[in-house]
Amino acid sequence: MAKIDYDAWAQTYDATRGASASVLGPIRVALGPAAGRSLLDIGGGTGNFAAPLAEAGFKVTLTDFSSGMTRRAAEKLGFERVVVGDGQRLPFRDATYNCAISVNVLGHMADWREALREARRVLRGGPLVLKVSTRETVTANWIMRYFPQLLDHAPLHHYQPAAATEEALLAAGFGSVTKQPIHYADTDDGSFQALKHRPELFFDDVRLANVATLLRVPDPERGEAIAAIRRDFESGRLAEIQAEFAPLVAEYGDGFVFEARP
Repeated sequence: MAKIDYDAWAQTYDATRGASASVLGPIRVALGPAAGRSLLDIGGGTGNFAAPLAEAGFKVTLTDFSSGMTRRAAEKLGFERVVVGDGQRLPFRDATYNCAISVNVLGHMADWREALREARRVLRGGPLVLKVSTRETVTANWIMRYFPQLLDHAPLHHYQPAAATEEALLAAGFGSVTKQPIHYADTDDGSFQALKHRPELFFDDVRLANVATLLRVPDPERGEAIAAIRRDFESGRLAEIQAEFAPLVAEYGDGFVFEARP
């Protein structure tokens, strides 16, 4: 499996990645009022979600371990609002922030449970709001028919069942946890969970180059799988495969938004 060079990826990330309204909307509702409240964006990348939350009135700080990503984020948020840091060892004092978000980040962390404990440590009233691709939502994605190796390669990415994420949040010290499935109505965020709704985008090499899940697959294997998707799309076979997965997508959605409160 290939590793992702996040600093290099930052140079092209915003070409096809953004804050999908399908994710931002539920996050905004879960966070509650913005005025006067400090918010930490953990693993915030180039600031695509932090920027609209700052515009909404939150006092946003973004942290990411990639200096390349944070440089891009600083252009949107200001350098004083960006800190290079590891979500598994946050460089902040206890109870520093009113609330926090983390979008599609847990699977990138080797010790994701420690990241949840760290998030709880730096929060006061909360909540912590997560957008997570769970085992259920990934299994429901037809793209995994072509990339089955992605489901079980834990050292580089891991997809936990929704119940395991909920249990870990409670174990981290949160007192209540709720979740809701989300369904993408657009592909603004460029993730493979959004991409599955528009398979014609597999003909867009620039967009595919910004899909983290696919970047984990070595070039020869990735190329063969993408070629197979394109063939099946053109032949009509892909529509049949999508229909097989449709009941699972209806049940589990494209990911979950978790709201965890102390």
